[in-house]
Amino acid sequence: MILSLGLAITAATSADVPASSPFAGMPNVIFQYYDVEGRTPAEIYQSMRARAPQTDDGDGVARTAWHIRAGWRQSRRGDDCEVADPMTSLSITVVLPRLATTEGVTPEALDYWERTMRGLEIHEAGHARIAIDHRRDFVTAAAEASCGSIKDVARRTQERIEEIQEDYDRRTRHGITQIPGAGE
Repeated sequence: MILSLGLAITAATSADVPASSPFAGMPNVIFQYYDVEGRTPAEIYQSMRARAPQTDDGDGVARTAWHIRAGWRQSRRGDDCEVADPMTSLSITVVLPRLATTEGVTPEALDYWERTMRGLEIHEAGHARIAIDHRRDFVTAAAEASCGSIKDVARRTQERIEEIQEDYDRRTRHGITQIPGAGE
């Protein structure tokens, strides 16, 4: 996934998150933040919509990009070929908004901001968790693969994980159901 941004993004890693974060304990997660501003809930929301990095796959105000790289060796003996040592590596990048300043922000807007960020973090951590939980699916599936089928096994594994991610978005309405209500 390629992000085209007109503003600066700052980055952090999963090692920087507090234990209370939905991302706690998740390895190798890179966070990127884009600044938003506003004094009221409506202004903050409009700023998130206007400044969120745009991608080809949607118009959300936060996103998680994951990439599972699959590899293997092929052992050949005469006409025989066997798949050996299947492996995967995973990279995850989470893009979230960041309130540039709290100066002049109403108490209602701060409450809105905190609830919205909690919901966005929970939702995006769900996407990251799916990728982490399924990162070794290829290794398992490759045990039955031949040299002729291994690339198809990798493609089907990727497609299956994408379907799980899409189902998660459907079930959570792209995270809407995960944003706590006022007073929660």
